[in-house]
Amino acid sequence: MARVRNAVSSFRLEGETVDLNRARQLLEGQPPSGPSEIGVVRLAEEYADLAGRKTPEFTVDGVRAIHRRLFEGILSDDKGDLREDWVGELKPEQNFIINTDSGALRFTPSPPERTEEELRQLLSWYAEARFTQLPVVTAALFFAEFQAIHPFMDGNGRVGRLLNIAILKDLGCTRSPLIPLDTRFFRTSEHYYDFLGTTNSGRDYYAWTRYFVNQAESAYRAASQQANLGPLISSFSRESTRHVLRWVLSGTGEWFSRSEYPNKTHYSPPALWAALDELRRARILEAKGARRGRKYRLESRFLAEVYARRF
Repeated sequence: MARVRNAVSSFRLEGETVDLNRARQLLEGQPPSGPSEIGVVRLAEEYADLAGRKTPEFTVDGVRAIHRRLFEGILSDDKGDLREDWVGELKPEQNFIINTDSGALRFTPSPPERTEEELRQLLSWYAEARFTQLPVVTAALFFAEFQAIHPFMDGNGRVGRLLNIAILKDLGCTRSPLIPLDTRFFRTSEHYYDFLGTTNSGRDYYAWTRYFVNQAESAYRAASQQANLGPLISSFSRESTRHVLRWVLSGTGEWFSRSEYPNKTHYSPPALWAALDELRRARILEAKGARRGRKYRLESRFLAEVYARRF
């Protein structure tokens, strides 16, 4: 839920309309159609990878590799022409940050001849500044400087927001890939751009950092509330049902059989059958197949109700 919401919100921050339910369908296996849908899937997969593997390499080549994975085959210029020469490459010409609503110039980033060196210096600063201050403050400062450099012709916001999560995880906030931080930015997008704009002088970071910290705190609180299914588990009186449900909710969501349940508490087969039947009657699990070959998974209606709970 966090990765699909973050991916959609990151696109919406850039003025692209992406439907949340459609994005969820794409992540559940439906084939993407068009560059935006391909881009959403790729970004969501990057968030998922951050949750399950080591953080990316914080080098110029590592940042370029992220851009390449996100934009290969789908990056276009303002005329709609595909620009493979921009994918994974630092900007060859001056770019500008424009207000998409008014068309006014927001900021002129670093010139192309200084881009690689400034990006290298920023990454060196991060390597030296790690653990010298709160992780969320380090991430806020890094993002402001990354956007000031704007190292690519397009896609800087998407790459920078992904690096936010990567930095938080790298600095010990291991659950950061599960928080809806980009969603918080989108919901407060007017403040997001205004406060980010206060850093353009390269001297005043207070307003932006305070905003960033507040949104990160809100995202963590929202994720905690969203993930708390304790009351649901506690609503079942049978201990075996509670144990089975807790195991199912921590799994992958794929079909499973009764024999796959680890049963560390050594419940009897009848107790497990009763637990699974109770969860099926509660419409938390759906089943297919005959009794001994029956398989179960979380029911789509139950998942839809969980998805419907807003951050």
